[in-house]
This record gives sequence, C-alpha cells and structure tokens, in this order.
Amino acid sequence: MLVSRHPEDGVLELRLNRPQRLNALTLALTEHLLGAVRQAHHDRAVRVLLLTGEGRAFCAGKDRDDPGTPEFVASLQQLALALMECPKPVIAAVQGWAVGAGLELLLNCDIVVAARSARFMLPEVNAGLFGTGGVMALLPRQIGLARAKGVLMLGGEFGAPQALDWGLIWSVAEEGQLREAALAIARQLATADPEILRSIKSLLHEEAVGALPAVLEREADAHRRLARHQAHPH
Repeated sequence: MLVSRHPEDGVLELRLNRPQRLNALTLALTEHLLGAVRQAHHDRAVRVLLLTGEGRAFCAGKDRDDPGTPEFVASLQQLALALMECPKPVIAAVQGWAVGAGLELLLNCDIVVAARSARFMLPEVNAGLFGTGGVMALLPRQIGLARAKGVLMLGGEFGAPQALDWGLIWSVAEEGQLREAALAIARQLATADPEILRSIKSLLHEEAVGALPAVLEREADAHRRLARHQAHPH
C-alpha cells in the first residue's frame, strides 16, 4: 500500500497498490490498511483521509488466491469499524472496478467520488460467499431495501451513473479528473472545524446505523454458519 501525505492541507492519501491483481485484498493488505487508518485516528496532522487504488481498478474484492480464513473476515470487519469510527472524514476515489469487499469498503467511507467508467458489483452470492463490512445494514440504508436485495441476491454489475442515482456515491467525475475532484473535496473538508465534522459523522452513524459492532458480529456469525454448511452440506 502506498501512503502519501499532503502536509500543506492535512490530507492523508492511502492507495491500494496491487495493480497487477486489480488491488484485490489479502489479509496482509487489509491489516496494513487497518493499521494506517488506526494511526490516522490519533495523528493531529491528518484532517482527512483519501482512499483510492493504483492502476485500472479501485479494488476487485478478496484475492481469490488468498485463503478466506476467519482471520481475514475478522480483519475486514475491524477495518470497517475503524473507517466508520474514524473521527476524520474518509473520502474514496473509485476508478475501474469496485467489487465485493471493494464495494463494501465504500459503504464505510463518508464521501465517494467515482469515475464515469467505474463499475460496481457484489457477486458473493454467485461464489457461495457472504458479505462483510456491515453491508447488510449499510447498503439498504443508502440505496433502499428493494435495490439492496437485488444487488446482493442477483450479484449483477452496475455503473457509476446508476450508483449516483441510487445514492451509493456522492458524485461522478469525468475521465482523467477523478483524483483532482476527490482531492478538492478532501481539501475543502480539511478547512472545516474538525470537531464539527466529527460530531456530524458520529451522530449520523448513530442515527442511521445504530450499533455497528453488533451488525458486524451478526455478519461474522453468518460466515461461520456458511462455512459449517459448506463443510457438511447434508
């Protein structure tokens, strides 16, 4: 993962850096990102986090060559909680694919900007998998229950204009303008009173989501039940 600071404006850029694998998540990458987010919690020089990906995708979800262990699921859940509980705004800039856990990461961010060509998908159901990151609570609150059921149960792809229309993302950037569009938002937020932003984020999450740790634990329980079922289908 690439970490770059913009000390003049208080923006910390966290860039997933496995372009040859479309920035698919491994346990090591997830834990690295988790550590960087947790460190940013307490870094007074950091006022805004900007999460993006290197190359032609934001994140293609879990790396298929990395074992889907309980430790990996736990790391994803801890990352979701760290992003949601981060006292600073988290911006995401999405190019190319945001798939599975990559899309679920976006639900944990505060403001998402996507390139017009970006594509989104939650295909876990077609691979015998289950969602993470609080998706079962966060997705229907953002796009509505009927759409969330379709996205999760059918596993089909959709584009940035549709994601914008549904309320999944904040804005769409024209090709070649994504990074500057996301940085402009990050820099604007960096000039705001950090205590006001922290309070807005905290209270919105409390009202809209409630106890996220409980949601994440129920998702983890579902992963464990699914693993037992797949090991002993009869």
